Amino acid sequence: MQFPKLRQRAAITLALITLSLPVRDAGAQTMQQAVAAAWERHPAARALSARQDEFAARRDAADSFLSAAPAATLANRNDRLQRDTGQREWEAGIALPLWLPGYQARTLALIEREQSAYAALIEQARWKLAGEVREAWWQAMLAANEREVARSRADAARQIAVDVERRVRAGDLPRMDGNQARSAEAAADATFAEADSRAHRAARGFLALTGLPALPAPATMAEQRRKMAADEHPQLAPLERAVAAARARLDIAAKNVRDLPELTLGVRRERPLAEAGWEGSTIIGVRIPLATDARNRPKIAAANADLIEAEALLPYEQSRLEAEQDAATRELERTAEALARAEHRYALTGEIRREYARAFALGNIDLPQRLRIEADAFDAELSAARARIEAARAVSRYNQAIGVLP
Repeated sequence: MQFPKLRQRAAITLALITLSLPVRDAGAQTMQQAVAAAWERHPAARALSARQDEFAARRDAADSFLSAAPAATLANRNDRLQRDTGQREWEAGIALPLWLPGYQARTLALIEREQSAYAALIEQARWKLAGEVREAWWQAMLAANEREVARSRADAARQIAVDVERRVRAGDLPRMDGNQARSAEAAADATFAEADSRAHRAARGFLALTGLPALPAPATMAEQRRKMAADEHPQLAPLERAVAAARARLDIAAKNVRDLPELTLGVRRERPLAEAGWEGSTIIGVRIPLATDARNRPKIAAANADLIEAEALLPYEQSRLEAEQDAATRELERTAEALARAEHRYALTGEIRREYARAFALGNIDLPQRLRIEADAFDAELSAARARIEAARAVSRYNQAIGVLP
């Protein structure tokens, strides 16, 4: 048993998977194009432009000279309800919220951290969607291959039943063999019907996810094993940037200890009595809120809790990701070995099947033996087909685990 040659054959099968499937080309779509089509339908992609506009608006507002929108003020004072001597006073002004030293820089830094964290979340969503597309595709391929093997098995069972029926009429075989052959044909047809239903469901799931009109050609969807293309894994990058954003929020809570001050500019027009003339004056005022524990402690405690949670989640996800990558690497190795053995078994059962078919035609074996060999041969064919797809899916899973998009 020369497994090195079989492993080489398995590697070639991984690189060029060409399966006999009743599907249309769909414009020779690749896995990358399928993921792109699915991403266009994703809610996060639809909202991406609006979220970018939101961050741009927040950044422009924080980069302004004023910390918030100005407010107009208007007041009137008179003595109509008291002495009614004609005392009148009008006051109009505008309140300008200002920045305290360092407040604006810390606010801009927080916006940048939050925008970076959001961008990482978008990449994580794209990566997770790629995993869904990959799994949906290989599920469709597994189901389609099972359907094709079941179809071949049903056709073979039907041909055997025809041959047995002919020999029964000729008196070479008993009527019981004809019944047994027809029973095997009915069982094969039922298996094909179930496999066809599963294949249809799996195909519809993939098409609904990607929005493609038909299943792409299998050869265009095969992937090669790739190395990590970026320093940041899509699963970990959002967590790392969430830690940075949490630190920025804690920095604001700890250092922006008071509400922002307001500068008031205005004019006043007044007269002390009805007979007196109106006099004008200018108003310049400053409103400075005071720092209190009632304001600061809840904000600091909340920001600190967010930071602790973000820092604790990062190593937890790192350990999970390392386990997934180790499992994907082991699966990649084992599926290649399983493919080599399944191909070897398929070749052996094919030879045995041909020999037993000739022996049955010559009357050297009975029908139960022939049916048993047929069942074993089709089981080996199904196992080989599954092994081919499982080996190819292991490549996709490995690429997904290391964070490589199609």
